[in-house]
Amino acid sequence: MSVAATIDAIPAGDVGRPSLGEHGPALHEHGVVAVQNYGFGHSTAACSCGWTGRRRYLKAAAEQDAWVHAMHEKCAVAVPLVVRVFSLSQPA
Repeated sequence: MSVAATIDAIPAGDVGRPSLGEHGPALHEHGVVAVQNYGFGHSTAACSCGWTGRRRYLKAAAEQDAWVHAMHEKCAVAVPLVVRVFSLSQPA
């Protein structure tokens, strides 16, 4: 037995977003999440809302981190998701 409301009980115009009211925008700001690929074996997901994922050896694992963050925090996903980052410093 499910405790969720049936589809008929949900109003058609309800999108589930709170109104801004007199206090301005909501406290939680939504960002845009992307994966920064620094080369072989180093990819990191990061979001403009301030969240940063851990360093991953597999680019696909960093992509999963980005998608999970976007789903949980309702942040947007960047297009393209993976951004190649080139280092400006010369190796010694």
